Amino acid sequence: MRRLGRTTLSCGAAIALWTCVAASAGNAASVPAPLPVAPPVSAADFRSEPAGTVPVDGDGRIPNPATPDGTPLGSAPACDAVFVAGPTHSADAVNAAIARTADRLTRPYTICLSGVFRTPIRVWGKWSAPLLTIESQPGTRAVLTPGTATLGAVDANEFDGVAGAVSIVDSRGVEVRDLTIEGYRTDGTAATPAGIYVEVRGPGFGGAPSACFAHGDRVCGDIFLIDNRIRAIADEADRVATVRALCGNASVDAFGIEVESYGRGVSGALQHVAVVDNRIADTRTGQSETLAISGDVTDFLVAGNRVGPGDNIGIDVEGWYDGTSQANHGVVEDNAVADIDTRDNRAYGVWDAARGRCAPLAPNAAGIYDDGAAYLWIRGNLVANTDQGISLDTETPGRWTDHILVSGNTVRDTRGTALGVPSWGPDPRGFAARSKVAGHAYDAFYVDAFAPRSSIYDVYAYGNVFRNASAYFGALAPQPSTVVAFGGRWHNVVLWDNTVAGGGGRTGRDVLVAMDDLPTVPAGNLIDCTDYEGLGGGVNFLLPGAGFSTLGEWQRGNGHGWDRHSAVGHAPRCAPGGP
Repeated sequence: MRRLGRTTLSCGAAIALWTCVAASAGNAASVPAPLPVAPPVSAADFRSEPAGTVPVDGDGRIPNPATPDGTPLGSAPACDAVFVAGPTHSADAVNAAIARTADRLTRPYTICLSGVFRTPIRVWGKWSAPLLTIESQPGTRAVLTPGTATLGAVDANEFDGVAGAVSIVDSRGVEVRDLTIEGYRTDGTAATPAGIYVEVRGPGFGGAPSACFAHGDRVCGDIFLIDNRIRAIADEADRVATVRALCGNASVDAFGIEVESYGRGVSGALQHVAVVDNRIADTRTGQSETLAISGDVTDFLVAGNRVGPGDNIGIDVEGWYDGTSQANHGVVEDNAVADIDTRDNRAYGVWDAARGRCAPLAPNAAGIYDDGAAYLWIRGNLVANTDQGISLDTETPGRWTDHILVSGNTVRDTRGTALGVPSWGPDPRGFAARSKVAGHAYDAFYVDAFAPRSSIYDVYAYGNVFRNASAYFGALAPQPSTVVAFGGRWHNVVLWDNTVAGGGGRTGRDVLVAMDDLPTVPAGNLIDCTDYEGLGGGVNFLLPGAGFSTLGEWQRGNGHGWDRHSAVGHAPRCAPGGP
């Protein structure tokens, strides 16, 4: 889910619209410049479980990345039951065993799988607290290849039509580990395939609440998705470029991993979800996401995953779509996201009546996307060759995104070699040798609330490296390639001690900082202590109606005192950001 477009500004040398503010050179101060405002959000807002501790219901802590379920990652299972795929041990037999044992557990229980299973595996309506684990038998890696997604794989209490190759619906206390899930697809809008699908419905939302809210401890939580390999999950309806009904159709959807909770407040939240060390590749998700956390989900962890290539958003944390609450109090850390590009995704197309075909729109997918979440820490991630790098947004009218901490991330996009696909460039370690969608980024970091009456506030970004050397996006849409961009209704945003780097050269389209809109509340906003690199030969800084070529012009003319201590080509002498 992503909008297109940004106001085009045609600016020459700086003509400030506000009174110029004297800017001290300040870069050679004898002591580091301190952060002059209180950060609106900090590490203290994100408590995690001590290592080796099983999450406790309602404790407000995030699972520990080393021991998300209380045990170390990579520990070998003790199998309580083993199913070897074949004539007598199909996925149906596994599902029957799950249904028979799920709510009779008095201790953790592990079902081990081996071989190739050709129909979906499901955990529907488990309300008992002891952990049920489904994973590969030691020494093997079980494979699920369900083929075509059908409505028969959709739980009757799940009304979005999502069919998981592994589905966990209305349940608590479930872990899925060390499985390979591949080749699950559709080519229409009836059912939505997902590699792993998790869904609960809270009290008061409508329909029957999930079994975990209605029975036992009346808590839904403790969902752990660890070390799975998910590939070739796809809705390929958008490939039919000559069918108008499928062009730009929001019902063309698929997910690599989807976790969603429908609810109306904390009584209906899904708590303690950990999505750790999974590999998701080669997806076609239409207008949906590769890995998504949506709705009333709290105290969650998304860590160590490798995501891409894909044709829409890499990692998405969102609110307001499912009920009335935001996904909140979560950490997205140490993930690698690469090669995310919508250029060949006609679920975002526009109908060309003259040619009778669906034409692609300009690339528009984020590597990591916050759409309406709250209290989210995005830290230590690598995002490479994605249309947008890290994007903070609000797509729901009248709603908001708030309290977002962004630290220690590296975002980069290379120049690429062509306007369309393929466009070659280097990939990070762990991905293909070369990206085929490099050079399509139009920003590396985006703060934007574009829905009517929506807003974004209380954002603190420090210690990040934002690089966008793309030289091609400007030819695909009427806007420049930017590195850091702001739009919509935003305030109380602090950017401190970051590196912001463009492509250099004399294209005039490598803008380092661009603002479609000024902050709605003047006080509390800060951009400073930035190391600017790769300035282009034209405009490098944009305000509504004004452009600035040099850092000095920007410092003197931005009217807000921003970047007073910043420098070009080296780190300013400033106190680092921190907790």
